[in-house]
Amino acid sequence: MSGVPVVATAFLLFLSACTTAEPEPPLDPALRLDGRPPVLPLDAYQVSPEDQLVVARARTELFRGCMARSGFTVPVRDAAPAVPLNHERYLLEDENAAQTRGYHLSEAQQAISGPPTRHPGAGDCEEEAVTGLAPTKDAAAAMRLVDDLKSRSWEQSVRDSRVAAVFAAWSSCMARLGHHYPNPRAANNDAAFQTEEPTPREITTAVSDVRCKRQTKVVVTWALVEAAYQKRAIFEHRAELEEGRNAIASLVSAARTVVSAK
Repeated sequence: MSGVPVVATAFLLFLSACTTAEPEPPLDPALRLDGRPPVLPLDAYQVSPEDQLVVARARTELFRGCMARSGFTVPVRDAAPAVPLNHERYLLEDENAAQTRGYHLSEAQQAISGPPTRHPGAGDCEEEAVTGLAPTKDAAAAMRLVDDLKSRSWEQSVRDSRVAAVFAAWSSCMARLGHHYPNPRAANNDAAFQTEEPTPREITTAVSDVRCKRQTKVVVTWALVEAAYQKRAIFEHRAELEEGRNAIASLVSAARTVVSAK
């Protein structure tokens, strides 16, 4: 007898989970996302790659000025090249890149993923370089929000049935070419390819990967599905996103003022 309420409770919890789960959002047939890289809805609330370079240069100038007041000269370094938003967001998709570097990072990706330059004893100046752009705090919060929402939309898209379907088609295509992976992430993250330089097997796999993605419309479908989740996120967080966009615009404006004064 004591087991009946437990079973009933579990059943009710199951029903509750089923009723509260969000349905998969409809795709917008008018949305064109076949560019490379695709432009996604949340991109409008991010700092563009060009503006990122402006902010980075402004912070460098503030840092160098602070160090100069203390009697130190900081050499000017070339800025890392701008990487477009959503570059390889859906993993490898360019056949020329696949033939050249397999799944290894491009030089631009390596530049932005490497450790930042450190200057021992320059803590105060490093802080000034950040806080010297007045709206930094609000803009940083805005960037974190967009990053969080984009991470969430990517994970949601991976679990979506429509993306799962093209992953299955891609997997079948790869199997016909002699490569056995359940989805593109498995190929991209294959431990066998964590070598100093891409191996012939990695190159062959990467080229097949890109061709199968193209044949099965993985990137276009994946981007359309993620765009649908992002549009839902924008609807749910519009006020915060608009406030954040204004903060980012103020940050970029302050950075341009610093750069133009040099």
